[in-house]
Amino acid sequence: MNSQKYIAVVLLFCLNISQALSQSKIKHAEDAIGKIKNSSPEIFFKRVDAVKNMNHAKATSLKKTLAKELNILFSQPVFNPPKGFVVKTGFGINNDPSQKNVLIPECDFAFNFYYLLQDGSGGIKESMDGTALGIETNTISHFFEQVGNFWEDCSNAKVPEFFEQPPISDSTADYIELDFSKYGYPAIAPNRPFRIIKRNPRPLFVPLTRREFVEFLIAKRKYEISEDEKEIAYNIKSLKEPEETLKNPPSYLTQETIAALKAGMQNIQKANETLKHQIADKAEKIREFQNLASSMSSTDAASPARLDYNKGKALDAIEGLVRVGRMEGAGLYKINPGYYDTSPAAPAAQLIFVYYQIPNLSIFEKTSYNYLEQKTINLFNQLDYHKLKESME
Repeated sequence: MNSQKYIAVVLLFCLNISQALSQSKIKHAEDAIGKIKNSSPEIFFKRVDAVKNMNHAKATSLKKTLAKELNILFSQPVFNPPKGFVVKTGFGINNDPSQKNVLIPECDFAFNFYYLLQDGSGGIKESMDGTALGIETNTISHFFEQVGNFWEDCSNAKVPEFFEQPPISDSTADYIELDFSKYGYPAIAPNRPFRIIKRNPRPLFVPLTRREFVEFLIAKRKYEISEDEKEIAYNIKSLKEPEETLKNPPSYLTQETIAALKAGMQNIQKANETLKHQIADKAEKIREFQNLASSMSSTDAASPARLDYNKGKALDAIEGLVRVGRMEGAGLYKINPGYYDTSPAAPAAQLIFVYYQIPNLSIFEKTSYNYLEQKTINLFNQLDYHKLKESME
């Protein structure tokens, strides 16, 4: 390395060290007055108007709710004025051109809160990190398609309606709170609760029936068999090359290599035999489940499914299915397919989700928070959920 390159490397190293030291001395400007950016509803209304397959009445209805959501949020004392942070608002709306007429539009607000920092020279600057709060409208799929213990099996088996044991941690007349922090991991809120505000009197969750649970088990085993068959086919294909090699082994192959090839082939063949036995066992289980489903009385088939996890070796063990009328175990529920009112006169917004985000949360419970994290949690808890409910009228 020549002297110039050496000096450049040393300078770069020193610069990185100085940056790291300066970052370690970051001081929050907790009392500095911040700003609320992008809070005018007209900015977001343009995105709504750009959805060509939503009629004027639905768009107007949605915009009324969105304006109320913004007003409800920014009327909270923490924003009057915001101290120690800056607010930047983002908005998105699902624009699916395959839908001829959008009746239940899905959209979301993301309110990002950035720290105000002392810049070391008496000034104030914005940070690049912070916390966030989200208010989403009609976004059932965002919160329930990848959550809990059963979603992956439901997805793989192409079960039409996902089901779960909803971990309700709080509930009032205005909202339902779910907290998956110790049970499954939602896509957007893995370690914190979210709240659901319903407009419609129809239930959001309805019990999964015993017949539906057994049909799920059948679909799950069929999927597993198809995966096992794919693995067998792949293994058979992977045997062809070593088989051809051993028919006429090249001179450079040692006896040890030939023995290793043979041993590898035997292991693959044994694996295929094991898979064939597993397929046979699963096929037998399918027949058992089919017989069980066909022998159910109409009352039995329509009764809610409950699972006693202490009686089965797996979460979906048939042995854990509680007898009709018994209340032990946990109830399984699915999203009510008839929850939404799709009539032309119905309002566009019929379901609101509220959640917050704090970076770097782990599976371990956090017990202390800095000022902005605590403000975010307080905001989530102190929002006027009754007014949010009324905003959908």
